[in-house]
Amino acid sequence: MKRSSALCLLAAATLAVPVQALAYWQWRDANGRMVYSDVPPSAAAARVLRAPGRFAGELQPVEAANAGAPAPAPAPAPAKASAKPAAAPAPTPEEAFQKRREASLKAATEEARKESEAAEREARCAQLRNYANGLQQGMRAAVAGPDGSLQHLNSDQRQAEVLKTNASLEKNCS
Repeated sequence: MKRSSALCLLAAATLAVPVQALAYWQWRDANGRMVYSDVPPSAAAARVLRAPGRFAGELQPVEAANAGAPAPAPAPAPAKASAKPAAAPAPTPEEAFQKRREASLKAATEEARKESEAAEREARCAQLRNYANGLQQGMRAAVAGPDGSLQHLNSDQRQAEVLKTNASLEKNCS
């Protein structure tokens, strides 16, 4: 019994190896050395010899795949040379990725800045509401005088401060 379970385990292990062996990339680097990796190469596609799920020789460079197709007719020359500037070359996939990544980071930074500003604004509004409630309930209040000393508000000054605070609340916290 032990012997048959050991044989089954050995058979399963040998069957699993070919499946795992297909999940790698194989290519030649700039120095001509053979490279094996589970991560796609940054090298040109012409140097890739094997990709996951493909066998050697199955992956062909774009130039080789289009070799049998007829060449497209050249575009006619424009009537005016200065009519249109030459189009910029298409960005490589790496450049396009970097551009998208920078845009994403910029958007995330801008969103975080806006959230921070909104939180600070809400905190200032909460303090202003507390101050207005305190003034309306008759709590003792003081303002700094020209010499820096505290001067307590009388009823007229308190009413003026309530009006000023409510106007600020309506303007900034609505």
